[in-house]
Amino acid sequence: MKLAFFTDSYLPNTDGVVTYIVNYRRIFEKMGHEVYVFAPGTKKQKEENKDLHVHYFNSTSFKPYPDYRIALFPFVSATNMIKEIKPDIVHSHGISTTGIAAFQSARKINAPVIASFHTIVSEATHYLTKRGNLQNLFESIMWKYMKWYYSNFDKVITPSNFSRAILEKHDIKNVIVFPAGLDLDIFHPEVEYEFVNKKYGITGPLVLYVGRLVIEKNLALLIDAAQNVVNKIPNVKFVIGGKGPAMQYYNDLVKSSGLSENFIFTGFVPNEELSALYRSADVFAFPSVFDTQGLVVLEAMATGTPAVVPKDSASAECITDGENGYCFSDSRDFSEKIIFAIENKANLSKNAITEAKKYDLRMCAKDMLEFYETLLKNRSK
Repeated sequence: MKLAFFTDSYLPNTDGVVTYIVNYRRIFEKMGHEVYVFAPGTKKQKEENKDLHVHYFNSTSFKPYPDYRIALFPFVSATNMIKEIKPDIVHSHGISTTGIAAFQSARKINAPVIASFHTIVSEATHYLTKRGNLQNLFESIMWKYMKWYYSNFDKVITPSNFSRAILEKHDIKNVIVFPAGLDLDIFHPEVEYEFVNKKYGITGPLVLYVGRLVIEKNLALLIDAAQNVVNKIPNVKFVIGGKGPAMQYYNDLVKSSGLSENFIFTGFVPNEELSALYRSADVFAFPSVFDTQGLVVLEAMATGTPAVVPKDSASAECITDGENGYCFSDSRDFSEKIIFAIENKANLSKNAITEAKKYDLRMCAKDMLEFYETLLKNRSK
């Protein structure tokens, strides 16, 4: 089977969407399928790209978040390439111009075209304006656009019931849930991790967050909750793994809270260190309700580290409170649940691993392929 993935974000960026595409491309190719990736890129990326299955469109930087780019009028080139490749399925992973190019080019060859809802972009209007009334206006406009955008696809895939409910609330139809899978060959409890403790000087309990450092991830709530944890466990360390435009903001917030001695900002965490960092933690603290699944939560759980997540969130769907982690309701509850998780890691760890195994990438990929095949059969009738 030939598959065409269209995305607004791809390597060298590192985020949940890129992880999804890289993982599924790798596993699909191991199964004997071909995967082509279409993404916005820089002039340098276009010139240096040696991967014949990856095409970078001309693009411009998204100024509020320079790591992200917007493809400039990719429609004609996308259609020409799709006509040449003739993929069986066109699958969009973005909502910008590359996504529009996905459904327009798919129509030219009458191929099934689907879209994945990866990001609750309506919660990121602060990138466009700091004014609350304008943020509300932009959010309204964004949902109108999203409704139109997703109406152009045969099916809309989202990784959780939480995110499906959000889409259906805004009258977006044909939604189906397919959780993203994780590579259990990488994330497992047997990984060596002592070198991480030495690298960061960890000698006591470790509370970990991994992800982009952006306002919508709500790390301010974790920093607020940290004070109560420190009061109870003075030698606790909060390790913040990742980078993003709000890194300085969160650094300043930690300093103003008087918690600099208890926080470590690692910056970007390389793949060879990520699993070990998860394994070394006593608890994975995830304050975000922005995510459509929260794959990092499952990655941590796969190594045996219990997670503490918001009650009303996508990540709460993989948590059985008190068995493999905890769900919290507010800052005070967050700090208490973090302490509970540290104290009860030994009891929570086994169940966390068991839950994470339900999201084995191989199994999830097979389910997705069966879905693709069903779309093809229905199209040929």
